[in-house]
Amino acid sequence: MQYTIDFSGSPQDVTITTFGPASREGLVGFVQDLVDDPRYRPGMFILVDHLALDATTMTGDDVRAQAERVIKLEQRLGPCKLAIVVPTALAFGYARMYELHAAETQVHSRVVYTRDEGLAWLEGKREAQELLA
Repeated sequence: MQYTIDFSGSPQDVTITTFGPASREGLVGFVQDLVDDPRYRPGMFILVDHLALDATTMTGDDVRAQAERVIKLEQRLGPCKLAIVVPTALAFGYARMYELHAAETQVHSRVVYTRDEGLAWLEGKREAQELLA
């Protein structure tokens, strides 16, 4: 599995794009690399684009490993907003499984099928946050 992390965009602060066959190392790796990057700040708005990811190689254990890493890094992640874009029902199911495992964290996520849906959700969350500020 390969991925890129791009610190730009609007309404997202970060775009993570994954591609190739999914792997536990890749799923855990992009979370770790994100928080290790000096540009990362707790509470960022993140778009995770899995549209080019082959989820047929994934397992439930892979998803749990990623959720466990998010739980371990919760303080460094902060109350971030995470739109997860997936291409298939299988990937949607895995993303929902991740959400259930990480439900007790500050990370608030939404699984969607298109980038436009993900960006719209992030925009709504950003607007709501700005109204409260």
